[in-house]
Amino acid sequence: MSLIQIIDVGMEFAGKHVLNKINCTVEHNSRIGLIGSNGSGKSTLIRIMLGLLNPTEGTVIRARKLQIAYLAQNLNLDPTQTMLGFIHQARPDLLSLKTQIYELSALLQSAHDEATEAELSTAVDKFHDLGGDAYVLEIKYVCESLGFTEADYIKQLQLFSGGEQTRICLAAILLMPYDLLILDEPTNHLDMAMIGWLERYLNKSARPYLVVSHDRVFLDNTVSSVYHLEDAALSITKGNYSSFAQAYEIARNAQEKLFDRQQRFIAETKDFIARNIAGQKTNMAKSRLKMLSRMEVVQKPRLQKKINLDIKTADRSGNDVFTLQNVDFGISDELVLARGVTIEAHYQNRICIIGPNGCGKTTLLKILMGERDILAGKLKIGASLQIGYYDQHQIALDESLTVMETLWQLVPAEPRGYVLSWLARFGFRGDEVDKYVSVLSGGEKSRLYLCVLIHENPNLLIMDEPTNHLDMQMSDALLQALQNYPGTIIFVSHDRYFISQLARQFWVFHQLREGRKLKTTVSQPDLDMNQAIELAFRIPDAPANPPQVRERKKKVNPWHLEQLQKQIETEHKRIESFQTEIADKNQQLADPSTYADYQKTRQLQQEISNLLHQIDSSKELIGSLETEYLEKCYEE
Repeated sequence: MSLIQIIDVGMEFAGKHVLNKINCTVEHNSRIGLIGSNGSGKSTLIRIMLGLLNPTEGTVIRARKLQIAYLAQNLNLDPTQTMLGFIHQARPDLLSLKTQIYELSALLQSAHDEATEAELSTAVDKFHDLGGDAYVLEIKYVCESLGFTEADYIKQLQLFSGGEQTRICLAAILLMPYDLLILDEPTNHLDMAMIGWLERYLNKSARPYLVVSHDRVFLDNTVSSVYHLEDAALSITKGNYSSFAQAYEIARNAQEKLFDRQQRFIAETKDFIARNIAGQKTNMAKSRLKMLSRMEVVQKPRLQKKINLDIKTADRSGNDVFTLQNVDFGISDELVLARGVTIEAHYQNRICIIGPNGCGKTTLLKILMGERDILAGKLKIGASLQIGYYDQHQIALDESLTVMETLWQLVPAEPRGYVLSWLARFGFRGDEVDKYVSVLSGGEKSRLYLCVLIHENPNLLIMDEPTNHLDMQMSDALLQALQNYPGTIIFVSHDRYFISQLARQFWVFHQLREGRKLKTTVSQPDLDMNQAIELAFRIPDAPANPPQVRERKKKVNPWHLEQLQKQIETEHKRIESFQTEIADKNQQLADPSTYADYQKTRQLQQEISNLLHQIDSSKELIGSLETEYLEKCYEE
């Protein structure tokens, strides 16, 4: 039996069909890519599948006890909860058993009782049979693959960025027991290594999934059928995205030819009828009139709305845009992100910055815009630069303004018609121009931000993840505009198709080994996209294969493992505390008045040295505790 059957489903809002006569199934082996422009009804269809929305027409049949794991775009999390506490909620069965085991273990600690011991043994056996011991390692594997460390486990969710919170939700969802996985734009906050890992994870999975994505390469690598929503109707194509795109173009061309042929035939037939309805061939004319009334009319192919962004520049910049020589940059002297950076940007370059999440790509962009200082080295900024910056978080948008007011405040002397026509190029028409920025979706905010940016006619575009939240049509329009843009472009993106079509050079964050330490730098190698990606995510001298995990031979009470985990967490907190103290003492040392007091300077330096020694001791203890943890898990 199918997991989900959608039969003649329709959904109306305010008398307008968002979905009309939808028929599809989700099977036990489904690997579905759901695509369509923003507003086409993808989220509505998913909510109907989840049972969160009842259709106005048709039938939805779900398998009994169907468990669906769903990653939504809009998250509602408890900000005070820790990351590990949130992830543990993905397995309520194990959480309940752990609570029972801890309570029974505490009872045995206070007074030994054979009945309690037998009950504890049964609970431990059940915990083991449900994979409770392996779950800790699964958490470690998934979280590390998504860019988190064990030090992050104890942090509250409010301390993570929006993108990091999405990745935490993705980790929890992948660790859940489910019959069907539904992911809505899962790649938006992943770097290329994480996207590659997710592709491999899905391909190895024996369970079905449905993904909503505008990432063509991701869809090509993960799905075996494409569900396409357009004009409230759903079409299904077997194969990946490339197969769909080819079939869609062929079907569209065939329908155009069929429509044109039928229209010519109808016109000729009507002409014959008009000339002969009252003449000698009146019976033949009546017969053809009857034939026309019964004819099934071929629908005219939907006209693709042409989006012409056409980015212009007001003035030309100089030939040398940026020159960085042996530059160090980061958050502070204690937190250096990259060292020894020597790179250049020249007029009309198309440069893509590639590197892992958190490596410093956005920091580098802010340095180029003059919003951050370098820590060492030399930075030369070219003449006559007019910078347009696309911020992936769109923080420059004023949420108290409407869409129209956002643009009109830039050109207050222009008439209303000018503003409306400009907004229409970016898909804002009718009542949409009176929407407040605060209620716009991620895609709508991205379009509005582009609208404002392009209107400013910059000669240098610095763009941070410009395709996030854009549907394929708008992304293609932006790509074409950027390809024809006469200025210079420096951008960050994880969209491999977008990069392959735009970038001509790469600035690559990568690691070098200096003695026993790894140093992160940025270079400008003469590489293609795939080589640049490999360089960015390669760790020098890393083992070819990960160490093999031994099979557990002995059932272990998770209470004992929890005690070790608490010790590890305590040491991580101690390290954070020591690092805070070091930062405070460095700030004191930076005060010129401190150097007037030789004894105080020596004392601060000695205290910093002691704190660094304590950090090393804590790290050593963490290493031994983690070794003990694994030995307990896998001791013979």
